[in-house]
Amino acid sequence: MNIIVREENMGKKKVFVVSSEELKVSDFGNTLDEAITNFKKSANLFLDTYPKKRQELICEEKREITPSLISKIFL
Repeated sequence: MNIIVREENMGKKKVFVVSSEELKVSDFGNTLDEAITNFKKSANLFLDTYPKKRQELICEEKREITPSLISKIFL
């Protein structure tokens, strides 16, 4: 699973935002560690609610990338 980390202004302070396009889940924190911890909690709550999506992610991790798969992804 790919995640994106970005820094944003919230009022006069900066916060870190962690998000996953695959899950459509995001969370934030005052520090990077806090943002990652909050994101993990949110992602786990999402995956507990949708166990089929968790299984899809597990299967995706086990899949080997082959030249034919690369062509399907990029073509």
